[in-house]
Amino acid sequence: MKKRPPKTGVQSENQIKQNTLLVDGNALFKTGFFGAKNEYNKDGVHIGGLYQFLTILRKMLTDDLYHRVYVFWDGNFSGKLRYEIYEPYKSARGKDYKNGTQPIDISELKQRKMVWDYLNEMYVRQLKHEIIEGDDFIAYYCLNKKQNEKITICTNDGDMAQLINEDVKIYFLNFKNYVDNVNYSSYFSHHQTNSMLIKSMIGDTADSIKGIKGLGETTLLNHFPELKDRKITLKEIIDKAKILQENRIAAKQKPLMVFTNIIESITDGVQGKDIYEINEKLVNLKKPMMTEDGIRALEQLQEGSLDSSGRELKNVLMMMKRDGLDKTIGDVRYPDYLIPFKSLIEREKTNY
Repeated sequence: MKKRPPKTGVQSENQIKQNTLLVDGNALFKTGFFGAKNEYNKDGVHIGGLYQFLTILRKMLTDDLYHRVYVFWDGNFSGKLRYEIYEPYKSARGKDYKNGTQPIDISELKQRKMVWDYLNEMYVRQLKHEIIEGDDFIAYYCLNKKQNEKITICTNDGDMAQLINEDVKIYFLNFKNYVDNVNYSSYFSHHQTNSMLIKSMIGDTADSIKGIKGLGETTLLNHFPELKDRKITLKEIIDKAKILQENRIAAKQKPLMVFTNIIESITDGVQGKDIYEINEKLVNLKKPMMTEDGIRALEQLQEGSLDSSGRELKNVLMMMKRDGLDKTIGDVRYPDYLIPFKSLIEREKTNY
C-alpha cells in the first residue's frame, strides 16, 4: 500500500461524488459457504464460499458504479473489546476469549484465504484486525465518510440498520435487496431510528446478549407501537411502562411482569441492573469499538494507493482454472464474468 501524494490543480475528493461499497466479509462469505454446501470442483474440493462470494460481489458491481470497494473481515479474536465489557459475548458461537480458542473449520479457512487472494488481485481493499470486528470498521467508516460520498453496505446483520441515512443504504443478503431510509418499513416493523434501542432492550441471541427478561420484539412493539412511527427514547419507554402498569392496578387487573422487568431493569443476564447501559455499549454502532492502531490501519487503507505491480486479471483467470471456478461458472458466463471487476480496476488506476 503506497500513500498517495497530494493532488494539485484538480478537485479535492470532497468535491467529487464518490460511490463506495463496504462489504461485511464474514457475512458474505458465510452466506456462500453454508448456502452452497454442494458446490465442489472436479477434484471434489468444496468451493461454494469462494464462488458465491465472488458472484454476489459481481452482482453488486453490476448493479451500480463504485469507485472503491472495501471488504472488512473479523480477526481471530474480533469482539474481544465487547467481551471485556460482557464476558458471555458470542459464547454460543464457541469463541473463548479467555483461553484464546475458537472453533476452526479447515475448509472454511482455506476458502477465506482464496477469497482474500482473488480480491487482492482485483484491487479490492481489504482489512482484518485481530480484535476489532468488521462491523465496527464499517460503522467508523460511515461516521467519518467524505462529504460527497455515497455508501452501500453489504451484510445480513440487522444491527447495521442503525447506519442507514440519506447517504448510506444496505444490501441485506437475507433480503437480496437494497434497504434505505425510504423503503425501510417494508422490511422492518419499527422506525429505523429505533433499531439500536430495540436491540438493547431485547438482546441478541446470535451474540449471546441477554435482554430484559420476557421481552421480545413483538411484545415490545405491541405495548409501545410508537416505536413504529418515530424516534423513541428509553426514558419514554420506561415512563410509559409505569403508566400502563399503574392503569392496570387501578383497574384491578394483574400487573404485567414484563412492565415490571422493563421498569426495574430485570434480566437473566450477568448485566444485572446495568443492563441498559451495558447493552447500549454492546450494540450501538454509532459508537464503534475501535483501537488507535485499528483507526490508523483504516486511514492508511483509505489514503493509500494500491501498488499495481504484479496485480493482473490474468492471474485471476489462472486461479479460476486452478480452483475449478471456470467450470462452475460455465462456458456461457465465463468470458464476461470478470468484466465488473475489470471496470473497478480501471477506476482505481485512473482515480487513485
